[in-house]
Amino acid sequence: MKKHAGILFLVITLVNVGFSQSLNIDFIFNPGIALGTEYLMPSALNDSTDFQLSKYKIQFSQPLKTKVGIDLKGFNFKEMDAKASQLFLDYNFNVIQPNLTDDNYFETIYTGGVGLTAVKASLRNGIWIYSANIFASENKTTFSESFVPNFRGYVANIKTKDLKTFYFYGAGLLVQQGRLVPFPLLGIKTKIASKFRVELILPVHLKLNYRINKKVSIHGIVSYNGINTVYRQGSTFNGNDQSIYLRQLKTNLSLNAKFGKHYKVKLDVGYASLQQLYSWNNKTGQSLASATFVGFSLNYNFGKSVFGNFMNKGE
Repeated sequence: MKKHAGILFLVITLVNVGFSQSLNIDFIFNPGIALGTEYLMPSALNDSTDFQLSKYKIQFSQPLKTKVGIDLKGFNFKEMDAKASQLFLDYNFNVIQPNLTDDNYFETIYTGGVGLTAVKASLRNGIWIYSANIFASENKTTFSESFVPNFRGYVANIKTKDLKTFYFYGAGLLVQQGRLVPFPLLGIKTKIASKFRVELILPVHLKLNYRINKKVSIHGIVSYNGINTVYRQGSTFNGNDQSIYLRQLKTNLSLNAKFGKHYKVKLDVGYASLQQLYSWNNKTGQSLASATFVGFSLNYNFGKSVFGNFMNKGE
């Protein structure tokens, strides 16, 4: 059972990046409260205008239902199966403050969501992950005049022959401002040395982890974030959607440190390149100059997860 449970952290961490959302979804296996912030330095839009972005986030995760036991299957020894499952409820709320240095017309964006994630582990059937999340990104005007709910869901299966290399595959669906975006899930995570681990998810996510000791680790990460709402006006359902999104290729170093039994802090310093403000409605975009960014987060772990002991083992 431990062999299969140890795989659970992989799909959640990687799927999160694949969704181009910045929330730390491995938090679901360490339920509690997470607070974080990120600041993108001014990025030149043209000779006279810079774009910059500040983010503030809070996430709360709690287990709703837990089962651990042996399925005797009519007391037939060959049919016995060790099983474990857990259902999580997740809330998140973000405040996004985009700004133009010249003639700023961006408003503060408020993003909130609620979701359920079910994890089922079985010696016979392996690991299955099911997740569904409803969320919205609005400003004060669109919230009352053109509110648009979005949806993100996926199902994934995880395979392994040992505890050094893990593979996962699956599929998901994103509904963003009325547009359906199906996506595949395909990734691998493997241990390449006693203190080094690497993970890769297609199309663009690469992470190298170095464990300094049991309390401190450093992560080098390259990931593509493609859906960051920075401007909302109108609605796709009314045919007048004028939303603008930010695309980024982010390369950063992350210092992670644990304090006591429940606390974890993370400091990020990175570089955002291939930046673009774009619109799905008219298929146009405008490039931004590359810029640095910094981030910080604090997690408090409730310690109520069945799978928490297996989360990011060796990291």
